Amino acid sequence: MQNGVEGRFKRCTLAAPDRILVATDFSDMEYLLPHAIAQARAGGSEVTLVHAVSPCNEVAVEAGAVPSYVDRTKIVRDARVMLLGVVRQIESRGISCNTAVREGLASDVIHEELRRTDATRLILGTHGRGRLGQLALGSVAQELISTVNIPVFAVGSHARDAVRHATPRNILHPVSLMGDYQESVDMALDIAQTYRSELTLLYVLDPDVADSINPERILDWARYALDALAPDATALMPPVHTLVTTGQLTEEVLKAALQTNADWIVLGSDGGHRFGPINASTAYKLLTAATCPVLSLRHEPYRTGSRKLEVTAQCSFAPSIARA
Repeated sequence: MQNGVEGRFKRCTLAAPDRILVATDFSDMEYLLPHAIAQARAGGSEVTLVHAVSPCNEVAVEAGAVPSYVDRTKIVRDARVMLLGVVRQIESRGISCNTAVREGLASDVIHEELRRTDATRLILGTHGRGRLGQLALGSVAQELISTVNIPVFAVGSHARDAVRHATPRNILHPVSLMGDYQESVDMALDIAQTYRSELTLLYVLDPDVADSINPERILDWARYALDALAPDATALMPPVHTLVTTGQLTEEVLKAALQTNADWIVLGSDGGHRFGPINASTAYKLLTAATCPVLSLRHEPYRTGSRKLEVTAQCSFAPSIARA
């Protein structure tokens, strides 16, 4: 019973976090702020804004320029002043907000603040370099996706229409049907119910697998497996839809996002097998190319030795489904 309660509590905090950490380099604040406010209001969350001021030897210098003295005390002070203006905007919406300005590499500072605040969601942009000597967050986004154990909400350069996407009406969740995919499916379902959004579960069959086995039977198996993930899908409001296709993973996810008019793409990622769960590199490609924000959740690494590739199971299971 205790494990069930703990599991349900974890699912709730993944879908509606009680503490949100927003990592900013200031150049991204305009389009991150609507997302932070919308998500904090939906979950009754506390927000912490964190800004990393890079070490002296990491401050960018234009080509051909002569390095000059950098007053780091002034940089930190100016950053704090700028964050106070953002705090006022957030608190005016009835949301509790704190700030942290720290010197160090952006990834290190973010990891430390996640531990200190016990945040259950990280929001950040993936491109842009601010004015105060900090590292561009885009250079560390992929590292964070592969190491942070909470959902990472990333807004790429093609997904800055924040007002339209801040409260999702349509969510797309690519499902691998391998590894620990149920956790991200549960999160996607809970997020969809939190925002009253339509959810589409997508399965993309690798062409190499389709050519080597039997594409029709595998696609039947995938449709059955997706339907089984949300047994009460038709009773949910809004309902859950399923979509099965064949092709290159990144291209098919981006295509489906446009087809379903997705406001968010929700991913489960790890460093798995090529036919397995989405890895950090693919997740990063998606969030930089997508026209909507991407929320990724890192799973435990997929181990082919401990769990057989489930495509094998498709071969023996799919025929019975096809005949049903």
